[in-house]
Amino acid sequence: MLNGGLQKASALLNMRVDKHSPLPCLAPEQTLLDKAEALALPPVIIGMMTAASMQSLGHHIEHREALTVECWVTSGLSNVRRVGDKADDHAVPGTINICLYINQALSDAALAEALILLTESKVTAIRDAEIISPVSGLPASGTGTDSHAVFCPDAEPQHAYCGKHTTLGELIGRVVLQACSISLNHCLRSLTESS
Repeated sequence: MLNGGLQKASALLNMRVDKHSPLPCLAPEQTLLDKAEALALPPVIIGMMTAASMQSLGHHIEHREALTVECWVTSGLSNVRRVGDKADDHAVPGTINICLYINQALSDAALAEALILLTESKVTAIRDAEIISPVSGLPASGTGTDSHAVFCPDAEPQHAYCGKHTTLGELIGRVVLQACSISLNHCLRSLTESS
């Protein structure tokens, strides 16, 4: 929601908002900037919002020699959809936010490919959990308001690409799938306990 796209950033904010309280009258970008200022985060900040419980946090990290890939996921499922479902122009709280960190520099093309692998891994986790879209009644692929970010050092790229045949691609798939599965399980358990 704040500073999306290709950016040189110093901080990430995944801001939790209360799904039962209306957001302040400020635009979401200004709300995120105000929170970042209150937290004294250095600019440039990448900002996301979620009404998901922080109890839904899923985290996983893997290392292969000097390469480290780490992922954090928060999940809310009240807004779950299948790609291509009929639009309703009314987003309700319920978001899957994913932050992926790679400790080695990627080319712009590899960053785009990492985002594709992240998304594919999320969809795989949702399908593995057998989550169904309430709109179409078919297997879901995400929510209507998901936000994802991929971070790596700003340096000479060490990876020109990161497809499934590469070690980096393997690690991205493994950490995102595992972190998403943990987060979705927390979320589904919470929904079961509250019903």
